[in-house]
Amino acid sequence: MVSRSDIAETHVARVTQQHVDARRDAILRSAARLFARKGISGATMQEIANEADLSAGAIYRYYSSKEELLRAVFEDATTRNEQLFQDIAEKATSPLDALAQIGRWVWVEQDDRDDLVCQIQMALKAAQDPEDLGVDLTQTREAMRGMLEALIRQAQNAGEIDRGIDARHLAVILQTTTMGVQMMKLDHPTGLDVESIFELFVQMVGGLGPQTGENERRG
Repeated sequence: MVSRSDIAETHVARVTQQHVDARRDAILRSAARLFARKGISGATMQEIANEADLSAGAIYRYYSSKEELLRAVFEDATTRNEQLFQDIAEKATSPLDALAQIGRWVWVEQDDRDDLVCQIQMALKAAQDPEDLGVDLTQTREAMRGMLEALIRQAQNAGEIDRGIDARHLAVILQTTTMGVQMMKLDHPTGLDVESIFELFVQMVGGLGPQTGENERRG
């Protein structure tokens, strides 16, 4: 039989873990904002602690250094993006619909300026540190490219995209075009009609469907 004291201890442990998780999340969000606004080298642990409503000493109980915190911000962003990709792909009505929905989220709906700038800051840091963070960023981009390629191959198998198109090359085009649009959104925060540009891009990708002869062979 479970005693009341056991239940109380379990409840305290759960609340404590929830508190720790909430603190970590607040620190990660605060660090991302400060990295975007002041740069990775310009943001201090004291400033990040202040942004997260923590004392300078308290933040070190969660992250021992700014380098460890930077890596945590990077890993958190990677995990969230991969999970979102998978969630959209699972709910989509077709592989091509999944590509369109993922594109819409990245091109149109992802409009947090601090988040975009933080991504660029981390990319610059990775370029300056190719043996450490640079390796992780390369692996992350390759993994994302692999997921895009898998969706493209599924679309080809479903007759939505011509089988003659190199799926890997198309995945690279989709990825690099998306990265370029994100940069343009920062340069033109209000003067860029991202919605219309995205719709045109969807039409272009949709135009990569199988040629008439291939459709006839399928039929």
